[in-house]
Amino acid sequence: MQKAFTKIYSFVSRTRCSKMISVVVPTRNNESTIRMLLESLKQQEYRDFEVIVVDSSEDRTPEIASEYSFVKVVKAPPRGANLARNIGVKLARGDIIAFTDGDCRVPRDWLKRIAEFFEKHKDTVAVGGSVCTARELKGSLVAEYYNEALWPMMPIYTSEIKITRGNFHKVRVPNSNNLAFRKKVFDEGFLFDEKFRGGYEETELLWRLCLKNYDIRISPLIKVEHYHTKSLKKLLKRAFNYGKGHCLFYFKHRNCPLALYGTLSAIALYAYFAAALATLVAGYWYLAALLPIAYIVLSALYLKNTRKLSSIAYPLIDFVFYTTMAAGILTELLRKLKPH
Repeated sequence: MQKAFTKIYSFVSRTRCSKMISVVVPTRNNESTIRMLLESLKQQEYRDFEVIVVDSSEDRTPEIASEYSFVKVVKAPPRGANLARNIGVKLARGDIIAFTDGDCRVPRDWLKRIAEFFEKHKDTVAVGGSVCTARELKGSLVAEYYNEALWPMMPIYTSEIKITRGNFHKVRVPNSNNLAFRKKVFDEGFLFDEKFRGGYEETELLWRLCLKNYDIRISPLIKVEHYHTKSLKKLLKRAFNYGKGHCLFYFKHRNCPLALYGTLSAIALYAYFAAALATLVAGYWYLAALLPIAYIVLSALYLKNTRKLSSIAYPLIDFVFYTTMAAGILTELLRKLKPH
C-alpha cells in the first residue's frame, strides 16, 4: 500500500513540476513527410505539450496536419521559415518552445530529453541536438553527406558542448529543426530575423544570444531524424541559399569570426579559380595541380572518419557544394553593394 502511494505521489509531483512545451513546426509542401512527424509526436512519452504547425504550403500538408486533434494549424504567407517560427512563438503557450521541421521525425523521448535538460541546467536558455539521416535514406550518397561532411549541414554530436562567443566559429551550431528555447528568450524581445530565408536562420539568433552571454548548450541525447534530400540539385540549391544567408550574416555581424572567415573563403576560392585558369592558359600547371592533391588529402580524411569506400566521392561533393555556396555569398554581396 505504501509503495502504491509513493508511486502516485511521485507521479503527481512530476506532473506539477513539468513544464508545458510548445512544438512549433514551419511547413511548406511537406505532404510526403508531415504525417510521420505528427505520428512520432503523438507517441511522445512527455505528455504536456502542444503542436503548432505554421504552414505556407501549396499541397495537402495543412489538410493532413488538421487530421490530428492535438495540432493547431495556422496559415502563413510564403515568406520564409523564420516568419513562420515567429508566428508560432507568438501563439505558443508553453514555458519551453521546441522547433522541428515538417520533414523530420522525432524519437519517443525527444520532448522528455528537452524538458530534463532544462530542468538540470537552470541557466541554459537554448539547447540543440543531433540531426540524423532518416533510416529510410541510409545508403544514399547525397543524403548521408549531410551528416558525414567534414563541416556537416546536419551535425551529429557526441558530447555536451557550451556555445560561446569564443568557440562559435569552431563549433557546428545546432540546426533549427532540433532546437529548443525557454519562452523567456522571446519574451525579452529575441525573435528570428525574418530577412534570413534558407540559410543561417538559427545561427543569427544564437549569435545574438551569445553576444548577451546567454547560456546555450548542445546535448548529444537530444536527437531527431531528418529526410535529407537524395538530389544533388536540391543539395546545391541549399548550398546557394546558405551562401546568401552567410553574406547577410556578415553584413549584420561583422564582428563574428564565422562571418568573416566564410566571406573571405568565398573570395579566395574564386581568386584561386581565376589564377589557376590563368596559369593553364599560360602553359603552366602547378596551381591547377593543387586540385588533385586536395582531393587525395580529403579522400584520406573521409575514409578515416567514415570507414566507407563510398566517401571518396565526398571531396567532389565538397567542391561543387562550396563553389555553389561561394556563388551565393558573392551574389548577395553584389546585391548589397549595388547602388540603389
